[in-house]
Amino acid sequence: MKTAERKQFKQIVFTDDVLNEEYENCEFINCTFAEIHIGKVGFDHCKFTDCNLSLCKMNTTSWSEIEFVDCKMTGIEFTYCNNYSLSVGFTKCNLQYALFVGTNLHDTIFDGCNLQGADFSEANLKGASFMDCDLALAVFSKTNLEKANFTTAVNFEIDPTNNRLKKARFSRYGLAGLVSTFGVQVVG
Repeated sequence: MKTAERKQFKQIVFTDDVLNEEYENCEFINCTFAEIHIGKVGFDHCKFTDCNLSLCKMNTTSWSEIEFVDCKMTGIEFTYCNNYSLSVGFTKCNLQYALFVGTNLHDTIFDGCNLQGADFSEANLKGASFMDCDLALAVFSKTNLEKANFTTAVNFEIDPTNNRLKKARFSRYGLAGLVSTFGVQVVG
């Protein structure tokens, strides 16, 4: 495979046959990757701004030290990525119905993201931060959420008996999301 280094890609619509490189220290601005198969492509120290990656297939794709900003990523399946090198951060991204099942996302930052319907089952989110994120209908099942920060997250429901929550942080306004599975209502 060919390696692209320190390149900037603007307003490119990528297709399965075009995306066949390793990318290092590259920047992607307003590019489209929607519904394509990325496959064994590797991204290292790259930034994606205002890109559409919705429903792209990522079987063994490597994402190392990646920053996503204002990206549309609905239905994206991080589940099948190379979990060994997975290191990503998200700012103001639409990650509705994204799949993170079984991924290793410790210390990942989700800042101002729409994570409605995202599935984090069996993921390692130790130390992750969900700042100003909407987690309506997001799934947390057998998820490691130790030291995770939910202080400004909204609309989450997390079963404390089915997830690891040691030293996780929540605001008092988020307590309803922790006790709803017990039929308890927090008032006032």
